[in-house]
Amino acid sequence: MRLAVVQVRDVPAEVPARAAHCLATLQACADAAADLVLFPELYLGGYVLDQRLTLKAEQAEPTLGRLQAAVDELGLSAVLGLPLRHGDALLNGVAVLCPGAPARFSGKTHLFRGEQEWFAPGRDLWDGAIAGWPCGVVVCYELGFPEVARVLALRGARLLLAPAAFAARREHIWRAATVARALENSCYLAAANHAGTGAGIEFLGESRIVNPRGSVIAVADAAHEVVFADLDIALVDEVRGGDGGGHTYFADRRPELYDEISRRSE
Repeated sequence: MRLAVVQVRDVPAEVPARAAHCLATLQACADAAADLVLFPELYLGGYVLDQRLTLKAEQAEPTLGRLQAAVDELGLSAVLGLPLRHGDALLNGVAVLCPGAPARFSGKTHLFRGEQEWFAPGRDLWDGAIAGWPCGVVVCYELGFPEVARVLALRGARLLLAPAAFAARREHIWRAATVARALENSCYLAAANHAGTGAGIEFLGESRIVNPRGSVIAVADAAHEVVFADLDIALVDEVRGGDGGGHTYFADRRPELYDEISRRSE
């Protein structure tokens, strides 16, 4: 599979502007033979936490129809962040758009600090098939929870998709966590981040694709750009089997020792 990871900089944080950017980017990625395109967290409308989130969620609903039509026409899949209405609640949402299939949605389950004022937490971890690959979604702050990635890997995910809005001052966490989650689960991980400055936040950029050995095989700089990598699903099984420099983490697990992981700390 050919994967494209989109890093966004200097695109106005409004739904119409982001929709136009998304359509142009999908076309460019299709021209580059991509099968799946990953966009950042709250991409559709921008990572701006204020009272306009509800309006942006309302604007996003009809916009998704246009994006779905583009995905259908171009024959590629897209995963993107957006504010998402769910009953009376608002979610820090992720839309999964695949050709010829209904859109699928999830909400970020572990909300970061200021997000808790504006969003309700999602209730389920998302996994499913995208572009023929078993995938799991890990949104930004959730990269810091090894349990999330491990559960998704145990459900069968071979590729973890991480829409993000990571700040530059936490670059050490970004670099370590993206590699660790891929390495310990012997799977690919793709992380799409914002770049530049928005709403008072200096974003890191450094969108990346990490292979099952924990090697960064594609990375963006601080600019607005798209990075690509060709993924080999056989490599996941090879590394999980202990070949190619990997370890047999899954075969050697001892779940009977891990009860405390699922208990809430005092």
